[in-house]
Amino acid sequence: MFIPLLKIAFRLAAASKAALCAVLMLCLAIAPAQHALAQAVTGERLAALVVTPEASYPADIIYDKVVRGISSSANLEVTRLTLPKGSELEWLQEQVNSRTHSIVIAVGNQSYQLCAELETDSTVVAGGISGKPNGIPTLSLTGDPRAALSQVKKIAPEVRDIRLVYSVPMNGWWYDQAKQVAQEFGIEIHGYRADDLKQGVKLYEKMVRESTPKQSAIWIPLRSIVPSKTILPFLLEKAWSKKLPVVSNNPSHTKLGSLMALYPEHESMGAQLAEFAIAHHNRLATVERINGTTRLRLAVNLRTGAHIGLRFSAEQRKRFDKIFPAR
Repeated sequence: MFIPLLKIAFRLAAASKAALCAVLMLCLAIAPAQHALAQAVTGERLAALVVTPEASYPADIIYDKVVRGISSSANLEVTRLTLPKGSELEWLQEQVNSRTHSIVIAVGNQSYQLCAELETDSTVVAGGISGKPNGIPTLSLTGDPRAALSQVKKIAPEVRDIRLVYSVPMNGWWYDQAKQVAQEFGIEIHGYRADDLKQGVKLYEKMVRESTPKQSAIWIPLRSIVPSKTILPFLLEKAWSKKLPVVSNNPSHTKLGSLMALYPEHESMGAQLAEFAIAHHNRLATVERINGTTRLRLAVNLRTGAHIGLRFSAEQRKRFDKIFPAR
């Protein structure tokens, strides 16, 4: 009689231990969300150090707008630190150590490179980045795939596929995210992976050959394994002759003949960067480590559009932020 009772006791103890472990795991999983909710309810503000590089006009105006957007967050208490030209990691580390903050936000490529090397318990994120991701959570200057594809479909409704030459370290994240959301817009994403400049040039030639007039759009990444100044003349010439819409992240490309460009609204990007930083600080599982900018401005080349067969109403034109050729 004693042995069966002992077995039952052991089983109950094991079950209780398993239940306790399950409860603990659940608590750990929901803790970030509970913290975020508590922060919203109590009005607690997180101290954030925003690091921007010293810059001259017009870059300084852009940085000011981004910081203004970050500061608009009701959940952040923002202090700005300007990196003097030629700053080294040791100087930045001293500045960071001398302040109390929960979050460090690096704005711009120079800040990004140094902040990635910081030794700190604070959450470190970056925004306004055009270069290759370096491991810390990043809000890129590149348009968010969902926001970008939505605009492409509005401007060129006949587009059925978007093609791009990409490098995994530089913009593989955009390609992966775009493939996940493209079906929402009736679009397929065709990627041509390049590992070096020579291969990239050959793939651009192949991509143009395989594209279908009016139905295939060519996407020029913000940073490419093939520099845009190298490939742009070839692309614009071939795209014009084949009636292919070219989509870029740079309005100067639209001035030269691409159909459209999608580029950030900087103050809104700053506000998005603030929310991105808070989400990573709270360790919310739903946020990506690399995101694109969601609030985008739009530049359109009317001459290229007419050549492809696109006509834009007066109401549509009112929503274009830049129009080429200049009227």
